[in-house]
Amino acid sequence: MLKPAILALIRQILTVAGTALVAKGYIDASQVEPVIGAILTIGSAVWSVADKRGNA
Repeated sequence: MLKPAILALIRQILTVAGTALVAKGYIDASQVEPVIGAILTIGSAVWSVADKRGNA
């Protein structure tokens, strides 16, 4: 139950960070969503592996 809440919080933080980067002109708006998705996918996979190793 805690994992979805933490992932939602991380997604919101990444969205705010992406918005700031777009506002400063460092990246295009079209690049924000794929980058956030990739970070969340990699983070979720790492979290899953770490969780499974901790319960073994």
